[in-house]
Amino acid sequence: MQDDQAAIEYLTGALTGGARPAAVGLKFTEDGAPVSCPGYTTICHVDPASDAFRALVSAQDILKAGSLASAFTFMPADSLHMTLFEGVIDYARTADRWPEHLPLKATIAQVTEDAAARLKGHCCQQKFKVRPIQVFGGFTVGMAGATKQEEDRLRLTRNALRDELNLHRPDHDAYQFHVTLAYLLRWLSRDEAQEIIELSHTAAKALLADMPELTLGPAELCVFETMHRFERMMYLDY
Repeated sequence: MQDDQAAIEYLTGALTGGARPAAVGLKFTEDGAPVSCPGYTTICHVDPASDAFRALVSAQDILKAGSLASAFTFMPADSLHMTLFEGVIDYARTADRWPEHLPLKATIAQVTEDAAARLKGHCCQQKFKVRPIQVFGGFTVGMAGATKQEEDRLRLTRNALRDELNLHRPDHDAYQFHVTLAYLLRWLSRDEAQEIIELSHTAAKALLADMPELTLGPAELCVFETMHRFERMMYLDY
């Protein structure tokens, strides 16, 4: 399968290169402990009381039980979310990852205050319906709108947030909605990667059976210090 080949290329480092996965050193230590990487983002949390939340945690548990679990650092269950539009993160101060109207030397506090002011008029709880489409590489659940109408609404929301925040990324239209279950800490051998692919298929089969569709929590503007916790500043309405 094409997605399996892409996952193998990523898991082995063939896709991106480098001595180790990009998150190591920027978001996590080599041992998987979170490091400070402050920023803001717009997300939808998964309701911890929902069947969908339990299904995602069960899929994550399947991956944790695998023989290669130590090659990943797993996200705390209460941090599970789907990103609507990526905001800013302190270590990525480049023109294509920063609001066009703000200097690259602006502090994270200043950039976050600017985002909150721009989104202040959009404060109402609104929810999206999505469906899982795959478990990619043992660390992320690919998501899509539950219907074409929902997918269109998600894309229109991303476009609105891009324009409001004046943050134009070159890969905007190609973005794949997802829920991150874990981050890779080291490159795998091809045999190890194949083992993860097979485990991902098992997790995906269970997830699709238990959660063919889910209603996400309301859209939120959140701040974070690490990848383990996302604190809501306000709800958004788009």
